[in-house]
Amino acid sequence: MKDILTRLFNHEELTSEETKQILLNITREAYPEAQISALLTVFQMRSITVDELIGFREALMETRVPIDFAPYRPIDIVGTGGDGKNTFNISTCACFVVAGAGYKVAKHGNYGATSVSGASNVMEQHGIRFTNDPNKLKRSMDECNIAYL
Repeated sequence: MKDILTRLFNHEELTSEETKQILLNITREAYPEAQISALLTVFQMRSITVDELIGFREALMETRVPIDFAPYRPIDIVGTGGDGKNTFNISTCACFVVAGAGYKVAKHGNYGATSVSGASNVMEQHGIRFTNDPNKLKRSMDECNIAYL
């Protein structure tokens, strides 16, 4: 990772294979948190290239847990992150409204990074914890109309 960071600090671009390997190694906890923070900082300071994004996508597809929600035909609701005004989490509110209207919802999100609350913060306050267990997610669809991914 140190060599990668040095290259990035020197304004070099990475190949899709390099970014794929980086993300796979992150999922294996192969890097210290400080190095991961530095990597994320670089990508906040400059735009990610198409090849870099392709590599990250390939790693995500390789490490994902596939779940077949086809029988439920859910609506996928995701937010774009905070609006910078510390308002309530609109996308998570929308998922409750849609589920309350009887539709199945696949809701995914994260902890607040750009505002005071992300989807995970809101969902945990309502007793719902993130899971990637297919059985729990399908049971949640059956019982609550919401699967929090």
